[in-house]
Amino acid sequence: MIIFMEGLDSIINSKLENYLRVFKELIKHRSVAADPKNEIKETVSYLTKVLEERGFTIQTFEAGGNPVIYAEKGSGSKSIIFYNHYDVQPPEPLEEWRTDPFDLTIQNGYVYGRGVADNKGNIIARLMAIDIFTELHGEPIKIKWMLEGEEEIGSPTLEKIVDEHGSKFKADGGIWETGYIRPDNRLGFPLGYKGMVYLEIVIKKLATDTHSGYAPILPNPALFAADLISKLKKPGGEILFKQLYTGIDHEYLSIAKKMMEDIPYIEINKIKEILGIDEFVGGIDAKKAYWKIISEPSLNIAGLYSGYTGEGSKTIVPSHATIKIDIRPIPGQNPKKIYEDFVQYIEKLGYKKDVEIKIHSMYPSGYTKPDEEIVKAAVEASKKAYGSKAVVTPISGGSGPIYLFTNKLGIPMAGAGVGYYASRAHAPNENIRLNDFINGVKHVYYILKHIAGIEE
Repeated sequence: MIIFMEGLDSIINSKLENYLRVFKELIKHRSVAADPKNEIKETVSYLTKVLEERGFTIQTFEAGGNPVIYAEKGSGSKSIIFYNHYDVQPPEPLEEWRTDPFDLTIQNGYVYGRGVADNKGNIIARLMAIDIFTELHGEPIKIKWMLEGEEEIGSPTLEKIVDEHGSKFKADGGIWETGYIRPDNRLGFPLGYKGMVYLEIVIKKLATDTHSGYAPILPNPALFAADLISKLKKPGGEILFKQLYTGIDHEYLSIAKKMMEDIPYIEINKIKEILGIDEFVGGIDAKKAYWKIISEPSLNIAGLYSGYTGEGSKTIVPSHATIKIDIRPIPGQNPKKIYEDFVQYIEKLGYKKDVEIKIHSMYPSGYTKPDEEIVKAAVEASKKAYGSKAVVTPISGGSGPIYLFTNKLGIPMAGAGVGYYASRAHAPNENIRLNDFINGVKHVYYILKHIAGIEE
């Protein structure tokens, strides 16, 4: 074992420039999973090279989609797995970016670029933490790392890979892709994520777009789409598809309710300030707003389009209309059952003829109970890295394939990350704060020390 001679801050500062160069190179690779002209292959090659240089044994797995990189190093009776994704969201609208989204730019302590928060910044912070841990303490634990390339499009092939190679990923605990600094400057991370049922409904009424002079006598699919939406959810937030509330795990609700006692939910009001709204839907207060996010499934109209949407005018009756809907189940709910109930619901409304429903992604929710050792390790490490105890929430309002770890492999998961509440993930000018990146490195380093049982 190497004696810990320098302070961790000094070590990080001496190495920071080198890791920022690696960070810059990773951001340069346009790993947009939704874009057929992506640079997935180049990204996988670069990450493989970086990991192999650090002594990781690498395997890549594919199941008809983008590769999963699996890296492993170390030995010992304890093991930890990190999950990250190297794919990113599309950068559009490009005109709203102040910098080139694929050129890492540092300005006034902020780091800009597509993926700096979601999720490449976390990859580099973990890489740096693992390197420092290995340099100071050797390899007393087994470190496993899964980096996938389809998270931003619903991880459609990841389950097949887990089913085929699940034994390789087994670990005592794991760290999920992310965590964010809250407005009160405390680290926050959820212990679970909602599932996803992403649907696209196409209503086709005409063989082709037609001159709007015939509008008095022709069915307009845009009107049918508007009518259907009005029967799914009210503007005040009430979901009319009541079958969405069946199958919820009541043990999860009990755990979530108890965790609410320690969560400063009032900070959810910050969302109103950021988004420029006066109140939440239905006029509910902060406590009820937060409880709805963690205790209820959601149904959202994610997209709606029909007919001519370009500049100027074009007088037509459109041939079809499309509605994109994301439904987010919570623990206990079966996404396949939700889909089947949804299809029956819209058929009962009379929407069967001339309607096509496409499924883009479907997976369940998953979560970890707060008394697991990996959760305790992440919380204790947060006190050392940030000087304050992390805020641990039962579940995120967002979705991710965490169920593959918690439900299928039985691995409890905690969180760590370098983003903050205004990182603008998925939006133009995605950014992190450099100091949060440094603290994120420290947090992962202290988690590894805790798992390894290394005393100060």
